[in-house]
Amino acid sequence: MPAEIRNAIWKLVLGGKVYRSHWKGRFYPSPTEPKDATALLRTCRQIYSEAAIMPLALTIFSVDNVRAAERSIKKFKPNQRKQITTLQFTVPWPHMDMYLGELCFAVHRSALFRSLSALQELRILVLSVQDPAVTREKVEEAVHEHLRPSIQDVPFAVKVDHTHQGWGDYVNS
Repeated sequence: MPAEIRNAIWKLVLGGKVYRSHWKGRFYPSPTEPKDATALLRTCRQIYSEAAIMPLALTIFSVDNVRAAERSIKKFKPNQRKQITTLQFTVPWPHMDMYLGELCFAVHRSALFRSLSALQELRILVLSVQDPAVTREKVEEAVHEHLRPSIQDVPFAVKVDHTHQGWGDYVNS
């Protein structure tokens, strides 16, 4: 089978997962994820050699704050940290300024971002936007306005999304 087709299969099977950090400093899959999402890697040596780094590179690592991110990312070995491409910060709408202020400080001064050399995308997910008049564009503009001084020269993209889900609903999804 051609490498392009195998890689597409590995991405479908191993990618698209969201792992959330826990207060204990570890990442856990959401309750809806299969229990053994990496079982494919144990089928044979060839599959392992071709796809072993894909789970880290294709997973979204979601954190609630900078300290949780530092604590959780530190659990990975240095070569594993170098495979992480997407980090997501979940931010509650009512307290967005406080959370984003912490993130602004961390982008340039924290060892967290220096340890993620392959980081391609920083996602900001704003939770609990209850006002229907608050559109995605307004949320994105507010986040970018707050982060603008900190993200001008970063080597990764910053993407913003919002949801009407509350904190508890998001954690249990």
